[in-house]
Amino acid sequence: MTLERYLEQRSTSWSELQELVDRAKGRADRLSPEEMRQLGLLYRRASADLSVARRKYPDSLGTQRLEALVTASHRLVYANRRREDRVTFFVTTRFWRRVTEGGRCLVLSIILLSGSVVLGFIWAVAEPVAASGILPSGFHATTHPGQGGVLGIAIPARAGLASEIFTNNIEVAVLALAGGFTLGLLTAYILVSNGTLLGVLAGLEWKIGAWEAFTRLIVPHGLLELSCIAVAGSAGFQITRALVDPGPLTRGASLVSIAPRLGETVLGVAACLVVAGLTEGIVTTWDLPIGAALAVGLFWACWFWALVYWRGVRSPRGPSDDHDVHAPPGTGTSRSAPAALGNQQLFRPEPAASA
Repeated sequence: MTLERYLEQRSTSWSELQELVDRAKGRADRLSPEEMRQLGLLYRRASADLSVARRKYPDSLGTQRLEALVTASHRLVYANRRREDRVTFFVTTRFWRRVTEGGRCLVLSIILLSGSVVLGFIWAVAEPVAASGILPSGFHATTHPGQGGVLGIAIPARAGLASEIFTNNIEVAVLALAGGFTLGLLTAYILVSNGTLLGVLAGLEWKIGAWEAFTRLIVPHGLLELSCIAVAGSAGFQITRALVDPGPLTRGASLVSIAPRLGETVLGVAACLVVAGLTEGIVTTWDLPIGAALAVGLFWACWFWALVYWRGVRSPRGPSDDHDVHAPPGTGTSRSAPAALGNQQLFRPEPAASA
């Protein structure tokens, strides 16, 4: 096909696309729904035309102009979100989808963590002296429970123990994730050891009838923190899965493919732990009644897992939801929107080029 013939067939479509791009001025919401549908159709046609142009007319200035037009229209078609839009989407939807993508890894993490809490509690109730031996240094049984402590843990010291358990949860979450590179051994250890420690403490408090004090101190922030640790453990097991069973990919390629997902998971977990930390630093100092303390803890836990289900499982997904905006085919770096293109100038060859 000659250059003139190609220009005659395609220039009208390109001019229509240019008009829509100019009208939008970088904001897709300036176009009506019908114009957006037309924009998408014209964009796909122009992208195909660009592939032909780069192959048949690589030296034409018009090829570069068409490339700029395709780039500008691509940003509109795929709703290149402003920064605040991306943050809102991450907070309301994307993070919760990342949590659900853990699948069986998330289930395994929850089972290890919650199971160790239950077993630790049963151990502490059945063998309190032996179970207290796993508590951090300075909290071992030394006095009679009736003297106001939990098998030697004085009531004023409980806040210090709770702080030691929970203030380093971001570090615990990072270790749980990084443990994936140890084939999941470190991840499993982190989950089991932290769960057992919490279960033992709860069992000791229950044993001497100090359950209400424990609930007021731990529950308001603890349930959300445990949820975050479980999600971090899920990310660690996903690393292990990529190493052990990479499928058709190499292990390196498999790790690269899940890196964005894990990065977003860690970011979301860190944000939730900040919320839990603020709750611990503010709410737990109020010495709430038992009912209010339970309500705060259950509120945060139910909020977390309700969003996992509502925004992670049930939320409808569009074709570009799980990907960042991609560059259009055949383009290089992004260019500014081109000036209006005359129908007879888009594919005008350079002076030295023959028609």
